[in-house]
Amino acid sequence: MKVTYLKKANDDVISFCSCGDGRAAFPDQMDCPWCGCGWLFSCITCRKAFTFAEGVEIEGTWEDLARADIRSMWKKEPEDEDVTSWVEGMKEIMADVEPGKRYVIIDGHVIPADAPNVKFDGWHARHDFTGLPQVKALTDKSALDVQLGDRRYWTENALPEEE
Repeated sequence: MKVTYLKKANDDVISFCSCGDGRAAFPDQMDCPWCGCGWLFSCITCRKAFTFAEGVEIEGTWEDLARADIRSMWKKEPEDEDVTSWVEGMKEIMADVEPGKRYVIIDGHVIPADAPNVKFDGWHARHDFTGLPQVKALTDKSALDVQLGDRRYWTENALPEEE
């Protein structure tokens, strides 16, 4: 069986992962998305970050991926409920991924790297970009500091707390 998934595309901008496969882990975004957890992918195998992923077809099942990711993150065998939850969430996150295309992640959303204008409510904040900061950083690394790496950007655009 084949699954359309994401793996590290290259070493552009930020890339600490040197694994051979570089499969993307479930976004482990915390309450400090400006640290990179809100705008960098992490690798299932080494847990290290990278900026760009590409859509690929890989052999296996969603459940195989879930078990590998959960084992790597929590260092224990996953419960069936955790696998089911991971699969449901990741299928939603990856719903529009196509093989051969390059992607970035921002605030729980996988976005084509060539998207010119992007506006959405993420897990933490409301975003409105004319050009993605990660793509801008290919020619000007300070582009990340202005938005995604800036705590003020995230707090000023934070979604209201749910009651």
